[in-house]
Formats: sequence, C-alpha cells, structure tokens
Amino acid sequence: MASIAIIALLVLGCVPAHAQSPSGFTWLQHPRLTWDDFKGQPAKSVSYPSVVSDTGFKYQLGCRSGLLDIEAAAFFWPSGSWVRPDGKTPGLLRHEQGHFDIAELCALRWRKAVLDAKIGCEDRAKANAAGEKIVGEFQRDWHDAERDYEKDTKYGTDLREQDAASARIAADLAAMSANWH
Repeated sequence: MASIAIIALLVLGCVPAHAQSPSGFTWLQHPRLTWDDFKGQPAKSVSYPSVVSDTGFKYQLGCRSGLLDIEAAAFFWPSGSWVRPDGKTPGLLRHEQGHFDIAELCALRWRKAVLDAKIGCEDRAKANAAGEKIVGEFQRDWHDAERDYEKDTKYGTDLREQDAASARIAADLAAMSANWH
C-alpha cells in the first residue's frame, strides 16, 4: 500500500524550539511516533494516500556570547496527521517516522551551520538576515531530502530501500545527536 507524506513547513521565529505546544510536539519531546499520534481525519472523498504526517520545524534565531545562534527542532502536528484504518501497518509507520527523523536531522544541521558560520551580532539586522539565509538554504535541502526519500523508498513500499533509508537516517541522526543534543 502506498503512502504520501505531506510536509507542512512552519517557521516560527518567535516561539522557542523547546516550548511545549498543546497541539504538537518536538522530536526531542517525543522522538518515536505511534499510530496514536495521528489524530487528524482523512477526507472521506480521498482514498489515497493512506497516511499523512504533518511535520516541519520551529526555530528561533538569537544572539549568545556575541554570536548568532539558533534553536531549531523538528515538529509534529497530530491534528494535521492522519492514517486510514487499513494503513496502520508497521512498515508505513516506519516510513512516517523517517519523515520526522529527516526533519530533526535537518534541524541539527541548521544549528551546526549557524554556529559554524560564526556570525557576529554587532549588527543584529545583518546577523538575522545571514541566519535567515542559512535557514532558507537548509529548507531547500530538507525539501530535496524529502523528495529523494519518497522516490528512493517508493513512498515506503520498497521494503529493501526503506530498510536502507531508515538505517542511513538513523546513523546520520546518531552522529549529529552526539554533538548537538
């Protein structure tokens, strides 16, 4: 059974990444999805896809010790995520988990890129513009990663490719998490 994950990008420069939201959660707050996390309702007139994950990001740029910093985290919105009863398979859940993990991996890479850029905060407007440019580049990278993930795994239906993609994502997350969580 094929699935499509629809990705919603939410950029909230005013809400800290660690803030608890009553309608969603960050990857750090709840890193493993379950089918109970999918609380939205599919449109009755649409039979495809079987599942939709509403994932994206929350981030906030700020200055620390005179340098630009970013709090960034993958975010999951249960109310915008849904699954049809016949779609509740372990394979599809694993595929949807991959989308959430890719978003967190991108958030960690954003943080590293902003810190590695060592952007001074003497001119806050200039620093913010430089940070937003980095964020924009990584948003494009995230969209590309999502597109490639869907293509490579055939929306989670190619189990061999899904296994390989899941292993790559897990290894990349473990490597980045060791330094950035």
